[in-house]
Amino acid sequence: MRESGYLETLKERIVVFDGAMGSSVQALGLSADDYGGPKLEGCIDHLVLSRPDVIRDLHAFRANRLSVAEYGLSDKIVELNEAAARIARGAADEFATAERPRFVAGSIGPSGYLPSASDPTLGNVTYAELLEVFREQAQGLIAGGVDLLIIETGQDILEMKAAVAGVRKALGEAGVVRPIQVQPTLDTSGRMLLGTNIEAALVTLEALRVDVIGLNCSTGPEHMRQPIRYLCENTALPVSVLPDAGIPHNVDGVAVYGLTPEELADAHDEF
Repeated sequence: MRESGYLETLKERIVVFDGAMGSSVQALGLSADDYGGPKLEGCIDHLVLSRPDVIRDLHAFRANRLSVAEYGLSDKIVELNEAAARIARGAADEFATAERPRFVAGSIGPSGYLPSASDPTLGNVTYAELLEVFREQAQGLIAGGVDLLIIETGQDILEMKAAVAGVRKALGEAGVVRPIQVQPTLDTSGRMLLGTNIEAALVTLEALRVDVIGLNCSTGPEHMRQPIRYLCENTALPVSVLPDAGIPHNVDGVAVYGLTPEELADAHDEF
């Protein structure tokens, strides 16, 4: 399996991420048939099997067995993630050059559970169970040829610890080395959903020896300024900044964001 040059490139220049998977798919107006039938309508993760041509143009993914359980796809997790990674790998390689490589990031989002919570439903999952969920997901992504694993949109620091452990286990089983990039999500108060602030998150993630730390999604670029400044001043690790275009609002089933593409680009330029 090819080696990843991601960390080496970060030493030389800024790397730009291409994302916005969910909103990009919503904008296509796909039918139930595109998703694989009425029972799978809305399951973006299944498009890598039912409409790989669509994903070829968007190339992003994040399926785990908990997030797709409602669609009855839990037994296809490795297949879904490997297929998605291979589609992205093909698209990236088509545009890569020796001077400007294109990297494929295997996106591992939250499970929908909060293991630190006392809530009988959201907290009804163990660390060991989550570790296996994320190991399985990472297994497919690694087999599909990703250059790095990105654990993103974390709301619970314990879940993020389980994700890092699961990814490391999958990497060990595959016998490869890949960078691990971890991105909590903070609210307007500067804390994760269960109260962890950026200081505590940084201490925890550095202790786990992750390769890149940053923030993504949630409240938009304006509320990321102070925590990103804190990261830049207090870690020697590369820092990632992937904000949403403001807080999304549901309008007729579609996520609508407050910032225009131009305004979001200006915010990125400032960072």
